[in-house]
Amino acid sequence: MNKIKKYLLNLWYGLPFGLKAAGDEIMGAGDTDQVGSEISQQVSDKRVAKHLLKGEVTQEVEELRYRTYKVSNESENYDYLGNGVAVKSDKKNLDLERTKYRFYQENKMVCNSVLEELNHVDEYGEERYTFEIMYDWTVRFKIEQFATGVDVYINTDDKVINTTFHFEKQPDPYNPKSMPFINELKKLLGDNSEYFISKNEIASSIKTFSLSTYKANGERDFVNYSFINNAKFKNVEETESEYLLTYDWDAFIRLPLNLERKYYSKTMDEKYKNNEKKDVAPEMVNTERKAYCSVCGKEMSVYDADIQRADGNEPVCKECMEKVLKK
Repeated sequence: MNKIKKYLLNLWYGLPFGLKAAGDEIMGAGDTDQVGSEISQQVSDKRVAKHLLKGEVTQEVEELRYRTYKVSNESENYDYLGNGVAVKSDKKNLDLERTKYRFYQENKMVCNSVLEELNHVDEYGEERYTFEIMYDWTVRFKIEQFATGVDVYINTDDKVINTTFHFEKQPDPYNPKSMPFINELKKLLGDNSEYFISKNEIASSIKTFSLSTYKANGERDFVNYSFINNAKFKNVEETESEYLLTYDWDAFIRLPLNLERKYYSKTMDEKYKNNEKKDVAPEMVNTERKAYCSVCGKEMSVYDADIQRADGNEPVCKECMEKVLKK
């Protein structure tokens, strides 16, 4: 019984620090190369977090936002080899206007935020996917619900624009429509005559197709593609594990979204150009600092004391906290 009580007391004592650490990791605290400056970074990020929660766009928020997108864009110029090793690669040509585009984009369901879900309580939910497809009429099978990914190939010189959707051959046991959809694909394999294709909704119902790239193989993140005008069924193929469905298009629109440019921060950009170091409070860097419990006066963890002061409380050691909780 005493062991259980002691476990619960330790859990209660450590809970605020666990929540604090999780919040700091989400906000990017501790990203510094100076010894002992992690605490200073945590306090700074907490201040920014308060502005973000209130919806306030302060200079610190603008700098954090710009820094986040700048680092994200720069990271795309590196290939991760594993074991903490990354090498720089030349991907600058992905930013240029080209005549040829070739990439693969995975398709996933887009999850709503908690706030969006709360705003739709007692309403019918609407599934959204990476792929957005419009149809000429109401269809039984929506391709975006079954496609695992798409290959995009564009050659404006030869006027070739096609998209090849990937589908699993094995049915999804959690989706009752999965097997009937696969059977429809099998019918296309058996009869690809012009008359049959015109009557098959999978082959002839697509009107437009749009996607926004993210972690695509061969393209930058956040590039919006829209394929419009006369989607034409080209062919269906069967591999060992997939069905491949290809469509030709007459036109496409490519709109790169540069968040770094959109949320440009002049002050943060100047800091980068001047190679300025992050602000570090001198008192936080001192490795000889000590902290004492405000109840018993015994020396305690400096880290725990800093967190308690940041929360507006006087520092209290673990032993005194246990005594208070027992009472």
